[in-house]
Amino acid sequence: MITPKFTTYSMQKRLLAMILLLISLFILLFGRLFYLQVVNAKFLQQKAEEQWTRDLPINAERGVIYDRNGIALAVSYTTYDVFVRNSNVTDEVAVAKLLSDKLKLNYDLVLSKVSNSKVSESLIKMQVESDVAKDLKNSGLAGIYYSENTKRHYPYGDLLTQVLGYTTIDNIGQSGLELYYNKFLQGINGYSQVQSDIRGSELYNTLDSYVPSVAGNNITLTVDYQIQLLCEQAAVKIMQEQKPVSAQIIVMNPNTGEILGMTSKPSFDLNNPPRDNIHLLNEQSKNLSIVDVYEPGSTFKILTTATALEEKVTSLEDRFYDPGYRVVDGQKIKCWKHVGHGSQNLVDGLNNSCNSVFIDLSLRLGLDKMYEYFEKYGFGTPTNVDFAGESGGILMDKDSVKRVDLARMGFGQAIAVTPLQQIRAISSVVNGGILYQPHFVKKIASQSGNFEKEFTPVAVRRTVSEDVSKKMCYMIEQVIKKANAIQSFIPGYRVGGKTGTTELMGEKGKTGEHIASFVGTFPADKPEYVILVVVDRPSSGHYYGSIVATPYAKTVFEGIIRYKNIQPTEDLDKDLKAMEKNIEMPNLVGKSLSQATAIIRNLGLQYEVEGEGGKVLAQYPAPAEMLYKNGIVVLTT
Repeated sequence: MITPKFTTYSMQKRLLAMILLLISLFILLFGRLFYLQVVNAKFLQQKAEEQWTRDLPINAERGVIYDRNGIALAVSYTTYDVFVRNSNVTDEVAVAKLLSDKLKLNYDLVLSKVSNSKVSESLIKMQVESDVAKDLKNSGLAGIYYSENTKRHYPYGDLLTQVLGYTTIDNIGQSGLELYYNKFLQGINGYSQVQSDIRGSELYNTLDSYVPSVAGNNITLTVDYQIQLLCEQAAVKIMQEQKPVSAQIIVMNPNTGEILGMTSKPSFDLNNPPRDNIHLLNEQSKNLSIVDVYEPGSTFKILTTATALEEKVTSLEDRFYDPGYRVVDGQKIKCWKHVGHGSQNLVDGLNNSCNSVFIDLSLRLGLDKMYEYFEKYGFGTPTNVDFAGESGGILMDKDSVKRVDLARMGFGQAIAVTPLQQIRAISSVVNGGILYQPHFVKKIASQSGNFEKEFTPVAVRRTVSEDVSKKMCYMIEQVIKKANAIQSFIPGYRVGGKTGTTELMGEKGKTGEHIASFVGTFPADKPEYVILVVVDRPSSGHYYGSIVATPYAKTVFEGIIRYKNIQPTEDLDKDLKAMEKNIEMPNLVGKSLSQATAIIRNLGLQYEVEGEGGKVLAQYPAPAEMLYKNGIVVLTT
């Protein structure tokens, strides 16, 4: 029998246990509420807001790139990024079919994104054109929504391909000036937060927050669209007619360092980069005028001449005898004219492009002086142009240079430079003697008007005196008037220039492949334009600069004359008479080289020899073609 005392004690224990249990449950419940409402409040609030709000990115408009005259070369236009909110899609199959059809995407891939319950939303495609986005909106299917974006567009396609460069699908600069000036062009993205219904559609007048985007800055280039177009057209003709590996053309203002035109072919349409072929994309994206090097050949003789005049180791009247070669360190270095030029002064030496003259000059100057002027001209170091990936060129280590190397440097071998370095250096010896930093950008300005930065010419150093510069302008003009660059002579106008031809070397010696070039100045007495044309490994059957480079520089200069409406300064009738084609080309095939060259000289023509044979195997121009006095005949032996 249970006593009352025991019963009371047992009930008290049960009551205490129940009270402790209730207290524990209350503590657990309070702790859970505290965790949900305090500790994890932000996360839960965010998850809740995801059900009824949407953050819409507002992509900043990328800045416009203009030419120097305000012509838009790179612009942006409105597109749309297409998303699906997976939980709001009511008909997965219909949505997947619509999106795959309209956006030209794989159906199974789209369906896998639409039906993925592990994510709240999926990006289907970026930068959808406005008319396509409108069709999607009109479908009325639930769960599809859009955010405004922009897409880069290049109105002139493959104009300035390597210079302008292109952007990623996220509108970030990937190459060229788009990459180099990305921080100025890109702008700052904003966003807006709106409420949406169960279908994921935006509810009217429910904007919760808004942070506007800041548009990128506009950039004005030094490049002139019209001059660039002339360069592009000339380079295309080179590729078609001379069939080289590549062709590069630069036009620079020698008095400021402004790049007025620059092209490299082959290239591609910037609106359709070959992204499916990475090797091709990388190769054709390279700005060869800035990142590639070559032996400048005879165009370098301009710089050797200027250096020798500046150091007073020669004069215009100085005479040189050329038997067709020089022997240096026991090696015979031939002139291109194997029979030699005989006795000639310095002016004639440059006109004749006589290697022997420039061997003499480089040896007179000596190693220290030559390297001192290499530094003055900017060789061996980048020009600091506003462009990524610039090469500094290649100079032999001074301590390893032999006397025979120094001799070859005098006529543009045993040294490798970029085309930009070469045109910059030559510009300095015709502009009065000042080396300028080359540049592409003239001005950066915000679209709001509260920021603007002007770029002024940067004079780096003096290379030669004004007196030597005047002499060089005169000598370079004489090359056009009297020597083998007559192809660039323009009646009524003063033009200067010099050709160059370099044979490429391989592991086993000469490869039989060449780089041809031409540098031109206009007007010759006070140049405002300097042009450099470089043709890499032409395969048309000819390789001399006078044939495969010079004529195309002439077309660019003629185009500039028309564009700028520059009036003749010389006796036009006299010049036109000098250009009359009144010499009939004889048939020289089968004759000995000595016979052929004697006939050519008697006709008042110039000649160049391809090959080292003793008999003429082919000729250019063909027999019976008409030539003007001092015209070029190419003999293949």
